[in-house]
Amino acid sequence: MQVTSVSVPSLATPASPRPMTAAQALAALKMNSRLKVSIADSAENISASLKDLNLVQAQIAQVNVTNMPAKVNVTSSQAKSSVNLLAKFPDNTLVLNDEFSVLSSNISTLRTLNPKINTMIITPSAGQTKQLISPWDSQLWSKSVNGKFEIQTHIDTSGTATTPGTTTTTTVNVVPGDSAKFVGYDDTQALAINYRGLKVLDDKGMLTGIEAFKGSAINASVSEGKVLTDLFNKYSTEFYLNIRDTSSNISKNIDFIASNNKKIASITQIGNIKPLEITKAQNIKADKALSKMKNAYSLVLIG
Repeated sequence: MQVTSVSVPSLATPASPRPMTAAQALAALKMNSRLKVSIADSAENISASLKDLNLVQAQIAQVNVTNMPAKVNVTSSQAKSSVNLLAKFPDNTLVLNDEFSVLSSNISTLRTLNPKINTMIITPSAGQTKQLISPWDSQLWSKSVNGKFEIQTHIDTSGTATTPGTTTTTTVNVVPGDSAKFVGYDDTQALAINYRGLKVLDDKGMLTGIEAFKGSAINASVSEGKVLTDLFNKYSTEFYLNIRDTSSNISKNIDFIASNNKKIASITQIGNIKPLEITKAQNIKADKALSKMKNAYSLVLIG
């Protein structure tokens, strides 16, 4: 007898045809550990099964919460141990509850899960009146409903300064002396990048200060510069701006630029460079600020 073909059962395991509850998924995976499942269940049931679900997270395609706006409550330590599982949750479904020191020590995990985090509730700890944070993480901490934060960008007694990284203790070298300067301006630049988070913290009354820094200017658009100026003027903080914006935006905001000349280190036109359209009075008022232009410019005096 001649055999022309042999039928071999497929070794592939198809995905579950429909989402299961957490309990159903765990039971099914006991029967078939290679099964791929999706989960749809209440926030309470998912929270109660989180430890067991994490043990089989590789077999879970996604997790959906069926009783939104209910949230899944986790501690910082649970978030760290379950980061791969929690990454499969929808955005804005997690509430983190923990002391600031524990949350801060797991900052790299929080950064990874930032889109998934809806709220952070900071457990008060004895003797801690404020939390020092990097501006790099201001949008993350702005999800807190309590706490007192201070943006740390200053040079400390050991001659180092905080900078964004995988932990809050990452440092960069600085030039020693009375006029110490950052080698880079990662932290100061992060103030502009994350100004929305800073403003949220300030609006909530949870921003206690911004530690002063010297020798490094922030690259910012005019709109960012306005927000940062309003924000920084509330605190005893020295800062300088490198304005980088279109000719049109510089023209429209020439009064702001002129009135904040002392804060401005440079002005650079970007994009399609055009003549600045300002009045004669504005030209006189902005003369010193416009002398800080980094590229050639021309004026069209109006009015």
